[in-house]
Amino acid sequence: MNTANSSEGMNYCMNITTTALSHLGLVSGTFDELGIADLIDTTIPKNRNHNLSHSAVIKAMCLNGLGFNESRLYLYSDYFENLPTERLLGEGILPEHINDDVLGRTLDKIYEYGCTELFNQVVLKAMKNVPFGNHILHTDTTNFSLHGNYENRDPELNTIEITYGHPKDMRWDLKRYVLSMVCNQEGIPLFVETLSGNASDKTTLVKTVKKIQKNLELDDKVYHIADSAIYSDDNITELGVHTLWITRVPATITEVKDLQNTDVELKVCTDKRYSYYEVTSSYGGMK
Repeated sequence: MNTANSSEGMNYCMNITTTALSHLGLVSGTFDELGIADLIDTTIPKNRNHNLSHSAVIKAMCLNGLGFNESRLYLYSDYFENLPTERLLGEGILPEHINDDVLGRTLDKIYEYGCTELFNQVVLKAMKNVPFGNHILHTDTTNFSLHGNYENRDPELNTIEITYGHPKDMRWDLKRYVLSMVCNQEGIPLFVETLSGNASDKTTLVKTVKKIQKNLELDDKVYHIADSAIYSDDNITELGVHTLWITRVPATITEVKDLQNTDVELKVCTDKRYSYYEVTSSYGGMK
């Protein structure tokens, strides 16, 4: 606030600037409360004389992504222009510090460490501070269309391949990449991995289940839920007898076709809107 007076009297002129905190204060506070910044700065420390730590840049990305705006990298400074950056990101941090060069350096560091590996570390850290439910885990994939030309990946760089696959948006003319995600019963993501654009759910889903069993500290009794792509001889055998899973059996299986054409007597569920008929079957060597 600036004030000024005149020689004729005590007339004050005030210049007031306001910035909006909105819901972003909750996002920033939760980020700090879970100790995510300390974990990131320990895992991928800042080793050059930059204004921002990698944790501050990642927090800025979270604020942008949850700000119902999703500004492109070169527009980040404009996005934070009307936000209280020092309150949200730390003392001395100004909008002009959050530029595409800074964001690019942090993204490079995340890639060097491993995107999925860093996300796993964040989830484990958060799970120790907040009791996330993990009794029921939902596994699924989606894919994203990309415009432009993409060269084939270099195997030595261990990168995914942007290529043609099965488009869920029906854009067969565009290349894409796949995102595999596992959420708990509250819808909180516990595992995220990017895959090549031609990755198939018939192999991806079961691999994701095995990875989350390996990488996260889960309770003894966890139900893994996935769509019918996980239901195959090989997948059921790989899941084994100790993994609990729920899926919809695909209608392409002969036994399902026979049941659909059979006049069975359905029993009414506790919720009277639904009825069921129970069948015990053996498939893939599993009962």
